[in-house]
Amino acid sequence: MNITITITDDEKKVLDSWLGVDKIQEWLQHALDNKIRQRIDASILEMTDRNPSKLSREAKLALLKDVILPTREKRDNTDLGGKK
Repeated sequence: MNITITITDDEKKVLDSWLGVDKIQEWLQHALDNKIRQRIDASILEMTDRNPSKLSREAKLALLKDVILPTREKRDNTDLGGKK
């Protein structure tokens, strides 16, 4: 899946100076991968009785394959397993 974001030339200039020229895509991919990993782990904790730190990425995704994950709005308005 491809996701497109738009930034201004000035924003690109700032990011290039901070990250290095042509490093924005790599940095964004890393940030997105990390957020996905965090959300997968949180979903494992919320929806199963398994410990995500003891599972491979493939095992985590297999566990969640048939789980209907709540939307952000539902998670924000529901007490999932006593955790908020």
